[in-house]
Amino acid sequence: MKQIIKDVLNDMSDSQINLASDTARETVSSLISAALKTKGSYKEYTDYELDEQKARATWVCSICGENTFEVDSDYIGTGTNHLGCELKLEMKDKDKINLKNQIYTEMTADGLPPGGDVEAVLESKKLAEQIIKAQEGSWIYESPDGGETIYRREFGSDEREEIKIEKVKK
Repeated sequence: MKQIIKDVLNDMSDSQINLASDTARETVSSLISAALKTKGSYKEYTDYELDEQKARATWVCSICGENTFEVDSDYIGTGTNHLGCELKLEMKDKDKINLKNQIYTEMTADGLPPGGDVEAVLESKKLAEQIIKAQEGSWIYESPDGGETIYRREFGSDEREEIKIEKVKK
């Protein structure tokens, strides 16, 4: 197809055509269309097909950025998001809430601070937010086999990746 377009443009190369002109652009596009119809492939799209292409472009998951037009409606969450992407976000939020509850439980296990239960709740929430803020973007390193294989995962995530470490030869 590209060669057909180049051939049409080569045929017109000796003319003094002004591409700033609407008429000139109409002439060039008509010549290219005619050449494609006779020598190559040319498809006219229906209004329905054009509308479908426009709709496809708008069906994008705002979390992962992938197109969701072909995804079954049972797997679509809010708007055009993947249900799985939304569930992953929700699980991260639940992990944060569980951590806050754990910190509160540990703080109150040794007795309540001055000010009673209300003060303990406020202190535990402040501490939990500080811990979570400090941990976000940080990594947890794990080794299930005593250091032979090392994995890392982002705080609050279950997905881990293996760390490749080159061993020093003695």
